Amino acid sequence: MNKTVASVITLILILTACGPSEREQSQQDERQMQLQAQLAESTPEFSQQMSSILDRYFDLKDALVQSDAAKATLSAEQLLSESEQVDASSLSTSSAALWDSYYEVITIRTGELIPLTDVEQQRYRFEYISEAMIEMVDMFQPVGYEIYHQSCPMVRDGSADWLSREERIENPYHGDRMMNCGEVIRRM
Repeated sequence: MNKTVASVITLILILTACGPSEREQSQQDERQMQLQAQLAESTPEFSQQMSSILDRYFDLKDALVQSDAAKATLSAEQLLSESEQVDASSLSTSSAALWDSYYEVITIRTGELIPLTDVEQQRYRFEYISEAMIEMVDMFQPVGYEIYHQSCPMVRDGSADWLSREERIENPYHGDRMMNCGEVIRRM
């Protein structure tokens, strides 16, 4: 009986020690509120344009999952075209400047990806595109549906992230070699 009580007390102590303290939870909540306050200003028209860019990004991600370099090129061309058509003139100066920083990365790296015929080289450019898209979604929150921020710990010399419409892992950096390698980092 004494062992059981001691085991229960130990389990309670472990569970409470593993969770965030009230102070830590308060700090996490404060950081979340600060992030919300830092969200970039958007308009319905701009959000629609961002949603179209996300659609093309997801097409590119899916082509890389399938290890289809030709399809990835076509999807990248469409992503580049959608990005070049964005009109940020309705945004505040700071929000437009923020979009310009994402636009620069997306268009440069997408432009580099388009002429490539090697899917591994395309995947390398996709890492940079994904980083910009993740930040863009964080700042502008352009869609009304859940997006999954996913990560694979086994890409080149470290990890690489991407966005997905689906919770299930389909790894664009490895395709059928390691299709399910990765995890959902967060829901956006």
